[in-house]
Amino acid sequence: MKKNLILLTLIMGVFFSCSPTRVVVEKNKYEDFKLSNYSSFDFAQIETPNDSLVPYQEIVDQLKQNFTAAMEARGLKRDATDPDLRINFGVVVQDKVQTRETNLTTDPFTYAGQRNYYWEVREIPVNTYREGSLSVHFINNPGNVLVWAGTISEVVPKKEEKKNESIENAINQIFKYLDINNK
Repeated sequence: MKKNLILLTLIMGVFFSCSPTRVVVEKNKYEDFKLSNYSSFDFAQIETPNDSLVPYQEIVDQLKQNFTAAMEARGLKRDATDPDLRINFGVVVQDKVQTRETNLTTDPFTYAGQRNYYWEVREIPVNTYREGSLSVHFINNPGNVLVWAGTISEVVPKKEEKKNESIENAINQIFKYLDINNK
């Protein structure tokens, strides 16, 4: 009995540790991409008019710092002069509304007078939140050719101190996907 319990615990541990990533990549398009084929990287230069990037500079700097750490952990060196691979990323944050459908148990009939009752299924706003999407493009530098592109989306935390952790988690998910699918 004790052996069965231990075996069941091990199987459940393996099952839950192999959860899928939330990274979206176009199917069968980047199967030939291998990060190990490259030795150096840098970030694509961002050209924006009138310093429109200034409010987002802290997020951009953190993304670059986390990408650099992940790339260096995989043996690539940052080279600003002539890298093999360029990284371009885009961030989009949208305000979203979480809704639910009405039902008879939680939302009773409304009375419209003269024994006239009315009820219909409607969408009711429940909560508002912000969803952030990070798109990552790896570009082969000599030919300026896109060799891999992926996107990850998740809810942006409301607390400022949790935002850095969320960014780090998103980048870890991207590299987890790359490690599993592009050996």
